[in-house]
Amino acid sequence: MDLMWAALLGALQGLTEWLPISSSGHLVIVQRLISYESVLFDAMVHGGTLLAVLVAFREDVLALIRGLASLPLALLPGRSLGPEGRLALFTLVGTLPIVLVGLLLTDAIEGMFSDTKVVGIGLLVTGAFLLATKRSKESRKLDLRTSLLMGLAQALAVVPGISRSGSTISAGMISGLRRDEAVTFSFLLSIPAIAGALTLELIRSPLGEVAAPVNLVGFLSSFAVGLVAIRILIAVVRRRELHLFSYYCFALGVAVLVLLA
Repeated sequence: MDLMWAALLGALQGLTEWLPISSSGHLVIVQRLISYESVLFDAMVHGGTLLAVLVAFREDVLALIRGLASLPLALLPGRSLGPEGRLALFTLVGTLPIVLVGLLLTDAIEGMFSDTKVVGIGLLVTGAFLLATKRSKESRKLDLRTSLLMGLAQALAVVPGISRSGSTISAGMISGLRRDEAVTFSFLLSIPAIAGALTLELIRSPLGEVAAPVNLVGFLSSFAVGLVAIRILIAVVRRRELHLFSYYCFALGVAVLVLLA
């Protein structure tokens, strides 16, 4: 793969990771069309979108870190969790489902990425999630129940074609969570999920391959475009227009099942 394709695929990852249309599904489709597959490249472009989250939500990330540090102290007699401690607890609870799925179903997950039929079905599932937000109402703040529900949605999104951002934000909104909290918590949940997968791939990859020009170009491209996509998604959710992406997912899902599966 040349550097132009690396930049284009990185931009595609940055755009589709945060817009609710499934980055994994799009990468599978494009890689199928150009006959190129690289788990390391996929990990690197995911790393670019991870950096975009850390930059765009840096204040929330710092609050999460402080909350994690406060958890042990909250166990002492007479102490209680503050807002940052509760955020850290909710994030840990929401992360558990994807950790279990990753540990128990690694081989099955990897096999799905070679099956475009799975991608097509996953896109239809994403469309259903997004469409269901059209009638959602804001009636609650983030709690253990909602964080676990969003964590389960994130675990489901290991299936290519099911959007991680789309499924988690939709799950939060459908459960009655306020839109701004649904978006913020969705992005915070993405940090350990993406960081874990990236770390595992970097550990088992030679440094020379990690620093290959195509991987670095893909990383930088996904980071830059990811920052823009995050701003777009936040604006769309604030306008209550998240469901509009469902029509794209439905159309692409049908096209994949008809033309590629």
